[in-house]
Amino acid sequence: MKVHVGVDLHQRFCYLTAVDASGKLLRQGQVANQAAALQQWLGSLERPRQVVVEASGFWPAFYRAVRGHAERVVMVHPQRVKAIASAKLKNDRVDSSTLAHLSRCELLPEAWMADEATRQLRLRVRLRINLGRQRARAKNQLQAVLHQEGFIKPVTDLFGRRGRAWLASIELSGAARMVVETWLREVDRLDAEITAQTRELERLAADDLRARWLETVPGIGAYSAMVILAEIGDMGRFARKQALASYAGLVPAVRESAGRKKRGGITHQGSNTLRWIMLQVAQVACRCSPAVRVWYTELRRRKPAQVARIAVARKLLCVAWALLRHGLCFDEQVFARS
Repeated sequence: MKVHVGVDLHQRFCYLTAVDASGKLLRQGQVANQAAALQQWLGSLERPRQVVVEASGFWPAFYRAVRGHAERVVMVHPQRVKAIASAKLKNDRVDSSTLAHLSRCELLPEAWMADEATRQLRLRVRLRINLGRQRARAKNQLQAVLHQEGFIKPVTDLFGRRGRAWLASIELSGAARMVVETWLREVDRLDAEITAQTRELERLAADDLRARWLETVPGIGAYSAMVILAEIGDMGRFARKQALASYAGLVPAVRESAGRKKRGGITHQGSNTLRWIMLQVAQVACRCSPAVRVWYTELRRRKPAQVARIAVARKLLCVAWALLRHGLCFDEQVFARS
């Protein structure tokens, strides 16, 4: 008889509830998030064991600790679990017990568990993304000081050669000069880190046939191709292009009741990173690809600019799905006819 173990996972500890197939409570309690403690707790239960845990930032370490002591480890969507089992009383015991009983009733809304190679690639690309965002914040902080001092930049690129010459020539207060110089040094440091990480991603892309397929799509370079591959992971889990678009949160929300269907804005659910990179790709593609620009212009006649750009991002993601599924390169003429 299979044993079902629900896990309410926290950073330092987890609360586990074990039940059998009939729902009988076998064991329950709090355990430190240490491999030896978790393995000892699970080892006291009969086999086979199915362990269920909600998706969180700590699941990879937990999975590595328990995978050899359970026949199956299942990760579930937190939001979907709440939709299935809404409880007025919420605590560690109730949450872990809910997961255990959903497991024995086969009502688990399973989430995909990324393999080790995908997790390693995600660490790389998300580091590059975060470095870029930190650089943007540093630049904004510097420009905020200039606004406070009453200066308006006379150049487009404040951090290029002309912009830096202008920064050196203006008269700032002592504190403002210190802040400007500090942020300039931070931007230079981040520039160096970003260059190094970008080169590493370009090296990985050069050795990945899938990335070379993606790079044929307008707006997708080596960096964005690796971001897309990292966020998609196993392409086999998306049997239809609509499923991938939904995973990126680029599909409209649909509410249907009493035979009436209402469409809203995009769902914004799924991978925020995949949605973000596809919107960046769409913005570039509308400028550099004649076929994409024509398609975007047609949409703009009846849609707001942001809605049209989202539609382009969704269409290009569907194109990426087809290229990765069938091993093809982008064709402007095929896109124009679609």
